[in-house]
Amino acid sequence: MTSLGELRRRTIGELTRPSYSIHSKDMILLNDNANLFGVNPVVDEVAKEFDFSRLWAYPNEDSDGLRARIASEFSISPEEVIIGNGSDDILDLTSRCFLNPGDTMCSPSPTFGMYKFYARLNLGRVCEKILSKDFSLDPDPILQEKAKLNAICQPNNPTANLFDRSVVKRILTEADGVTILDEAYGDFCGSNMLSDAMNSERTIDIRTFSKAYGMAGLRMGFAISRKEVIDELRRVRTPFGVNSFSEAVAMRAIEDKAWVNEVLAKVKSEAAYLKPRLERLGFKVYPTSCNFLLCKSPVPGPALVGALKTEGVAIRDCNMFPLLEGHVRITLAPRPMLDVLLEKLEKLTLGGK
Repeated sequence: MTSLGELRRRTIGELTRPSYSIHSKDMILLNDNANLFGVNPVVDEVAKEFDFSRLWAYPNEDSDGLRARIASEFSISPEEVIIGNGSDDILDLTSRCFLNPGDTMCSPSPTFGMYKFYARLNLGRVCEKILSKDFSLDPDPILQEKAKLNAICQPNNPTANLFDRSVVKRILTEADGVTILDEAYGDFCGSNMLSDAMNSERTIDIRTFSKAYGMAGLRMGFAISRKEVIDELRRVRTPFGVNSFSEAVAMRAIEDKAWVNEVLAKVKSEAAYLKPRLERLGFKVYPTSCNFLLCKSPVPGPALVGALKTEGVAIRDCNMFPLLEGHVRITLAPRPMLDVLLEKLEKLTLGGK
């Protein structure tokens, strides 16, 4: 009998499913860039008035209410919006829609690993162009690749920097294929390249409710692009992809940004608090436009990450990325969490001896 390994798609054997979660309620999770300043209060507000007795019914097929609310927020048409079960869902849709077997997906590196994952899952060929040593982006190697699909994270994860807008704009306007512009962290630095995306014929501007909006557990993301691009994505989107409660919460969150604005201010404050304290312990801390700090550790990064985990603190090991040997990524969090981190680091790093 033919084995399952022989029956499965050939690319599956080459893939390792990414995993970022550490399932421990007792651990301080400074590793996955979730919003650690609490749950958005609109969740409770919506829960008090939501008709849970209607959960037997399917949600709106295309999340029309949320699409209309997003369209109003960004002064576009609802037909230029698509909703996903988290922004990862949009990334998968885009690869499924535009990559034939063997087509190329091109991105800078280091960057968010899921672009590569979904391209490979959908039988694409991955081509990565290494960033400059200062993490700046050169558009020419990407444009010269003439890839079917490009992916740019602005600002970039895990390097935490905002690429030069004119450089990104060149890729959006000159690339032969479709370009993903992932602005998941844009709220933290006030970056917004939607106008540039909409002036491009083939750019998909992806946003999320998982970061600044504090709703990672509800899995809500969306993308904005020209109608003809959205129409193509809708061809491969499954009906009822988003649950009705998450959609209701997202609609309310867009309307009430007071809490989000408070979080953005806290993130900046805690970055200013944590950076000099890490530097005193021997870390090299890079400038950040996100809700995390990228740091070069004074001791081997993987060993530090492992030792912290045994102490109940999780941070991200970036050792597997180009240019980031010995680097770690630390999500910004409320002061008590950061103080616990600093206390543990004092015991574990050369700077704390």
